[in-house]
Formats: sequence, structure tokens, C-alpha cells
Amino acid sequence: MMIEPTEVESKQTLDQFISVMRTVVKEAILQPELVKTAPHTTIVRRLDEAKAARQPILKYKDIK
Repeated sequence: MMIEPTEVESKQTLDQFISVMRTVVKEAILQPELVKTAPHTTIVRRLDEAKAARQPILKYKDIK
């Protein structure tokens, strides 16, 4: 994965991002299932992108 931050990001923000990425790498090595089943704290766990592409909901009233 290649990450290219914008020019407006501060060094502090980049350092924080690097810290988070290092944490994710450690988790992936030590607990691979934790990373494979992420995200854990969102309302929707995993989106079915293939279904969304085949059956798009284009209006709010279409949601059942």
C-alpha cells in the first residue's frame, strides 16, 4: 500500500499516522484474525460491495 499525504498535513499528524500503522502491523502479526475481521466498532461490520454494485439503492425511500 502506498500512502501519499497532502502538503498540508503537519509533522505531528504524520507521526500519529505512522504510529497507528505500526500498531496495525503489530496486531496483524500477533493476532491476524483481529485484523481480518475488522472493523469491530462500526455499526456495519463489512459492506458487500459486489451486491451494492449489482443492486444499487439510489433513493432513500428504496431502503427497506
